[in-house]
Formats: sequence, C-alpha cells, structure tokens
Amino acid sequence: MKKLLDRNRICITVALLALVFIASLPAFRSGIYQGHDLDFHLGRIQAIAQELQNGQFPVRYESEAWYGHGYVSTTFYGNIFLYIPALMYLAGLPVWRAYNIYVLLVNVATVLVGFYSFKGIYNSRKWSLIATTLYTLSGYRLSNLYVRTALGEYSAMIFVPLVAYGIYRIYGKKDDRHNNAIKLTMPLIIGATGLIESHILTTEIVAVFVLIFALINFKQTVKVIKELLIALFAVLGLNAFFLVPFISSYSAMKLYINSAMTQTSIQGDGLYLSQIFGLVTIGRGSNWPWSTDNEGFLNLGLLTVLCFVIIAITIIITLIKKDWIAKEHSKYKFKLAMTMFGFGLISAWISSVYFPWNLFAGEGTFDKLMSSVQYPWRYSMFQTFFFVVAAVYCLKLVGAKLSDRTDSKIVEFNLLRRIDKFSMVVLTFVGLVALATTAVFDYTLSYGNITVNYADAPADWADNLYLPDGTDRGLLENTDTTVDEESGRVTLPVLAYNNLHVYDESGNELEWAAGDNNCIETMYDGDANNITVKFVEPIGWRISEVISLLSLVAVIILYKSKRKAEV
Repeated sequence: MKKLLDRNRICITVALLALVFIASLPAFRSGIYQGHDLDFHLGRIQAIAQELQNGQFPVRYESEAWYGHGYVSTTFYGNIFLYIPALMYLAGLPVWRAYNIYVLLVNVATVLVGFYSFKGIYNSRKWSLIATTLYTLSGYRLSNLYVRTALGEYSAMIFVPLVAYGIYRIYGKKDDRHNNAIKLTMPLIIGATGLIESHILTTEIVAVFVLIFALINFKQTVKVIKELLIALFAVLGLNAFFLVPFISSYSAMKLYINSAMTQTSIQGDGLYLSQIFGLVTIGRGSNWPWSTDNEGFLNLGLLTVLCFVIIAITIIITLIKKDWIAKEHSKYKFKLAMTMFGFGLISAWISSVYFPWNLFAGEGTFDKLMSSVQYPWRYSMFQTFFFVVAAVYCLKLVGAKLSDRTDSKIVEFNLLRRIDKFSMVVLTFVGLVALATTAVFDYTLSYGNITVNYADAPADWADNLYLPDGTDRGLLENTDTTVDEESGRVTLPVLAYNNLHVYDESGNELEWAAGDNNCIETMYDGDANNITVKFVEPIGWRISEVISLLSLVAVIILYKSKRKAEV
C-alpha cells in the first residue's frame, strides 16, 4: 500500500510538472511576445527596482515615469509580488528575462495552489488534477499570460481557487475537525490577500460573488459568521498597508480612472456568443468595440465550452432520473455546484455585449464601481472558473454512479494502479484536448506576434489610468522647467500628485499648486534648477504599514500556538 501511495504521488507530481511546462513554453525563449500591456508591466518592474535603489520602501511613487513627470500606479496597483522580478533586475538580469521568470513562477504557483484548492473541494487527487488542467490551460488564462500580458490579472488567477476553497472549507466545517478558527480560515485569508496584492478589480468582483453566496446561503452564513469575521479582519489588517493608501488616494485625487473613464459606456467591448462559445483561442489579436474581427484571443476555448456541455448534460440527466442524487449530502454538494454554474452564467452575461452596460456610464458611485472594470470580458475569468468547478463535480458525480453500477471496477495502469476507469478516461481525454488547444494557441502566438527582448523598459511605459484628469499625454514629453520672470512662477516637469513636497536649495519647503497640464507650479525667485521634489508618505500610511506587520505577526503566532495546542 505504501509503495502504491508513493507511486501515485510520483505520477501526480510528474503530471503537475508537465502542466507547468506546457503552460510555460512561450516563456522559455530569449525574449517576450509583444503583448498588449507588456510595456506597462515591464515599466512597473523597472520602476520598483529604481525606487528601491532610491531608498523608497514600500514603493508608492514612480519618479521616473512619464519622462520624469512621475506616476502613482504602485499606489493603486498591488505590487508586492513584483518585488521578485524587480530584485532580479537589480541583480543584473535584463527586464525581459526577469519577466519571463516571473511568468514561470506564476505558472508553478497556479498549478500548485489550484491542485491544493481543488483537492480540498473534491477530496480527490485525480479530480483535482483534472480541474487544475482545465483551469491552468483554459483559453482565457493563456490569453492573459501571453496576448494581453495582463500581469495583475493572471497573478490574481493563482488565488481565485484558494478563495473558493476557503469559503467551501468554512461553510463545510465540522466541529470535530476544525476547532481552530485561524487554521480553518487560513486558505481564505491567504487567498484574499493574494487577490488584493495582485489585482484590485478582480478582488472587487470576487467580493461581490462571495457576498451573493453568503446571502443565498444565509442560514449557513449565520452559523459561520464568527469565522467569516475573523477572516475579514485578518485580511483587512494584513493588507492595511495597501488598502489605506489606495482608498485615501482614490477618494482624494481626481484621476482619469475615477472620472473621465467611467463616463463612457463599455458595452461595445463585450463579447458575442460566438466568442463566449468560441472553440479555438487564438494567440494574437486586438480588442475592437462592437466587433469580433481579430478578437480570437477572447474566444474562451474548447475546454471551457466542454465544461458547459458536461454541466448541461448532467442537469438533463438529473431532471430525467431524479433518484440520481438521493443522499442529503450529495444534494447539498449538487446545489453548490449548480450555484457555481449559475455564477458562471451570470459572468458570461455580464461579459457580453448583451448586458446593459450603458446604464452604468456616469459619475455616480455605483457607475464608477461597475465601469472601473474597463472591459466586460474580464468576467470571462469567472465564467471559466465557475464552469470548471461545476463541470468537474458533475464528472465526479457521473463517475460515482458508474462505479456503483460496476461494483467499483478499476483499471491497472503502470504507476497509477488503483484509479477508476471513468476518471482515467476523463483525465486522458482532458489532457489530450488541453494539449491540442494549447498547441493551436502557441502556434498562432508564435507567428502572429513580434518578439522583444528589452534590457530596460521603454521610456513611455506608463499608461493613462492614473494621470490627473485632463492631462495631455503628448505634452509630457517636454521635460523643461518653465520660469515666468515677471511673476516668479516656476512650472516644474512633475505631475501634481498628492504627497509631493517641493524644496528649495536650502531645504525649505515651498507651497505649490497644480498648473499647466496638471504640473506643479510654485513661486520662487532663485535658480529653479535647485528646486527638488520628493514624495513623502503621510503618517497615516506609515501607521497602516505597522498595522499590517503586527497583523502578520499575530496571525503567525495564533496559527502556531494553536498547532502546538493540538499536538
């Protein structure tokens, strides 16, 4: 039995390594395919490295962005994981290689975290492996990795399964097994923290789905409210160092992201049915409003469509044969799976051109919250995840029924000796389909994109989301200091963000205001070349960092003390 278990582990390990290798093939190159957001994320990595060299920690402000005018994307965009490639860049690696290594690490984390999370949900290694394969090699995730190069979003995809498992673990708790609240809620705490520090938009969407789930299961929610509150306060404490600066800056500054951007409807960027059920995900293309032309990278792919078909067939069977789900325990799990399927259908609708996004184009708080997603098809991530969770449960249900009818017949297969025939067939089929769809994606990726190998990020890497509202990006190429001799007014080539302090050559602080093109204006009668601008963190931000550090220490101590008590 021990040898059998060891062989099973070896087989699973080899499969997971193969999954990482297949997902990472485009990263094993001497360069990077020019993805949509590549320049921006290379710039983020380089900016973090530069600011660390300048003594800024944690990094909140990119002083060299926009030709030296400065930028604040790190205040609004979780970047803790980007310190890894930033340190590689500081160690001498070109920024493109540091990025490729990060992609590889993300794939490793996605596979490992996914396998752990799905194993907790299904209580089975083989079904967890199937779910991990479907999720890791899904069309939307591959497009995020290599076409969109949406670093924040594909990093967040590491933690979505962990949050789902964390919720499942709390709602399915048993008093005789989980009497340690910190241990019970740890997957949710880590998962939510990972989401916040990766991609705030994904975090907001996940939070809405969790809230809806809690309301649907209100009776169970009341029973586990203590654990949910423990997780909530732990997450808020651990992430205070990011959330406090983010919220205070978002509410205090008028930027493109919270003003002009949300006034325009994003409905035209939604998906059509031909994309939602598109069988082939193409490794190239661009986004065009009210069109599917050259948008094959947004096709969700055969794996996700198969998940939908599996769920639909299972629902039809259960409607015809109502005795299929006889046990109360099975009924509860089937209800959970159908809830996930319902969430997937809602996600598909919201991601489409058929959702009334026009209603949310405006300056209201709810309008800004809805439209801040930028592109409706971001919800495709959740359609993919929810379909995978529900489909694998349906397959497991079918497998259990077939096993009952065949007296649990098994199949011998080299290293993995005891595995039921149905799951072996499913695993083989899913693996072959995943290989085929990934091969098509990689092929179209290779001939449809140019390869770049930047040693350093382009000078114009920054986007416009966090520019002060009304800023003319073209004028930012001018880096001259302008002096009005008559009035003594000096216009510095630095954008007027909050928490910037202006000093003269003697170290005296100068008052300033936003002037032409949202650049800093100050009154000074000396040599303007001696004026310096520094970013200074407010004391409240420093306090939030202390709170996060203390929260981390407290969580570790509580977790370890409870483990010792259990021993």
